[in-house]
Amino acid sequence: DREQGDAFLKRLEALLREFPEVRVVISSSWREVHPFDEILEYFSEDIRARVIGTTPLEGPTPYGRPIVLREHEIQSWLFRNGGLQQQWVALDDCVQHFQHHLDRLVPCRSSVGFDDQAQEHLRRHLEKARRA
Repeated sequence: DREQGDAFLKRLEALLREFPEVRVVISSSWREVHPFDEILEYFSEDIRARVIGTTPLEGPTPYGRPIVLREHEIQSWLFRNGGLQQQWVALDDCVQHFQHHLDRLVPCRSSVGFDDQAQEHLRRHLEKARRA
C-alpha cells in the first residue's frame, strides 16, 4: 500500500543521505508506465536532485516488449554514461533479472519492501564502494 511504500522510501532516503556521493538511476518497471518527471516527484527534494536517469528499455515485457534482464539494461546505461567499470549496486525485487552480477544485487522482496535486512545489505555495498 501507499503508506508502507512511503515508509520504505523514507528509509531508503535516510540511508542515501549518509552517502551523498551516491547517484540513483531508476531501473524499476515503473519507468515503463510513468514519465521520469513523475517518478522524481516521489522523492524528497534533496534526493530528487541525485536521481540522474533511468535505464534504457531494451527488450520485451509482458506488455509487448520481450523480457530483457534488468542487469543488461543497467550495463547498457553504464556503457552509455561513463563506462562499465563504474561502481554500482541494484536494489531489486526481481532476482531472476540478474545472472552475472548477483554480487551487486540487494534483493528486496516486493511483499516486504525495503526492510531492515535490505537496508543493511545496501549499507554494506555503499560502504565498500566508498572505500574503493
